[in-house]
Amino acid sequence: MIELRRDHLWLAQAGGEAIPCSAEELTFEIVGSGADGISPEVLRHAAAGVLHYFKEDLGQTRITLGEFAAALARVLSGFGYTIEVAGAGLDGAISQEAPGPQVRRLDLRAVAVDVGKMGELGFFPRLHSLFLQQLASGPGTVDIHGLRAAVKELLGRKHWNQDCRELETRIIETLRQWYQRETEAREAAMVVR
Repeated sequence: MIELRRDHLWLAQAGGEAIPCSAEELTFEIVGSGADGISPEVLRHAAAGVLHYFKEDLGQTRITLGEFAAALARVLSGFGYTIEVAGAGLDGAISQEAPGPQVRRLDLRAVAVDVGKMGELGFFPRLHSLFLQQLASGPGTVDIHGLRAAVKELLGRKHWNQDCRELETRIIETLRQWYQRETEAREAAMVVR
């Protein structure tokens, strides 16, 4: 069997076969000319999020075009974008007129600055409290940003190094665990950047 590149998924075809496809290329193909007002950077991040969702969260590497398009539409609607899908045959999985849910922002750097010299000992409990408040606000997307700046603030670094990478990974994994534990009954999405 062919080993799949990290940024690719198997795209199931009508005849039962599957072809390898880049998540980013697939995103630009699906959105097509409907990308007016959406920056290429946002589309790349959305593609990476959908790829991570299928490969890491669901453990799937083989999907249909409709599954990918539906997940992409949900991600982009979380940022307030409504996409018009180019082409047909998407399994009818996309509601093109769905209004975007509320986006709530959480600045990790501000949390890191707020806890000051307490560092990680103050950061994680404060972040947990703020994260739960954001989830309790109802359906929508929790946009958690400022990750790299927060890591450098917590470690007192000006340049990125291995310690920064390790703390970044720990923060992401902790947020992922909290999200999985707390969102079973909620309709909330989480974006970390």
